[in-house]
Amino acid sequence: MISMGIDVGGTNLRVGAVNETGEVLLSFREPTPQGSTPEFLVERILQLFQKVQSQLTEPIQGMGLGWPGAVNRIAGTVLETPNIKGFKDFPLQHELQSRLKISTEIENDAKCAGLAEKRFGVAKPFHDFLLLTFGTGIGGVIFSNSQLVQGRSGLAGEIGHFCLYPGGLPCECGGKGCFERYASAKALERRAEKVLGRFLPAREILGLASTNADAQACIQEYIVDLSLAVGSLINIFNPEAIVFSGGLFTTGGGRILTDLKDDLAKQGFQALKNQVQLLPSSLEGKAGIIGAAALGFSEN
Repeated sequence: MISMGIDVGGTNLRVGAVNETGEVLLSFREPTPQGSTPEFLVERILQLFQKVQSQLTEPIQGMGLGWPGAVNRIAGTVLETPNIKGFKDFPLQHELQSRLKISTEIENDAKCAGLAEKRFGVAKPFHDFLLLTFGTGIGGVIFSNSQLVQGRSGLAGEIGHFCLYPGGLPCECGGKGCFERYASAKALERRAEKVLGRFLPAREILGLASTNADAQACIQEYIVDLSLAVGSLINIFNPEAIVFSGGLFTTGGGRILTDLKDDLAKQGFQALKNQVQLLPSSLEGKAGIIGAAALGFSEN
């Protein structure tokens, strides 16, 4: 069986075809349409489906979307999306399924990445772990006793929107001081742009830090904020591991995790913190695609 997965981000759409062993048969990415209506994005997704199907010899039998916001998976509805405007109580599953005539599922993007890591990736051996996804915002996933924690309405895990600094920077969710405003990949880029006077992608900032003192200072300030949040999460959930997903951590971000571990050692409650493994995703930046596609497989 082949399923198509789309990892929808505020900046990029990551698209792929996946088989039931988790093998990515093909993948690509393109910019997320900005300032368009929900209907326009639906049309673009339909076009992407045709593009992927044209490159396969077998029919696509299902499709899953990982969505960067609050999703009611049972109803197939996007409830709210801070980083993509226009989607409010939008029946995305119905719109796609009625036109594609194949099984279509939607789920929060971070939860898709968590399902992929648990089923196919670095989190397979863990019963209790967290996954954090870093991009335009920060997504979160909580696994307890090998079960995905959904919460009363299926919305548990909005870790990017817990308050790190009361009264701090305004967030697209309507709050202030949210974790993602200080520690997402986008936040690192904004931080560095103010200091360096030019925009650089987060991965280039990491590369520059080895020779540029200003870039290195940005990274260190970023790690302090990341450490504050991660330390609190460890105290609350007592996980075996935290998996870090997103390009920032899968291409050179191992240095951040090393420095993060050192910073956590300066905090209290070491009985919890020194037992936690901090791990980058093992799925080479494709966890979101794989997890979204896996929504169409029978085990999920």
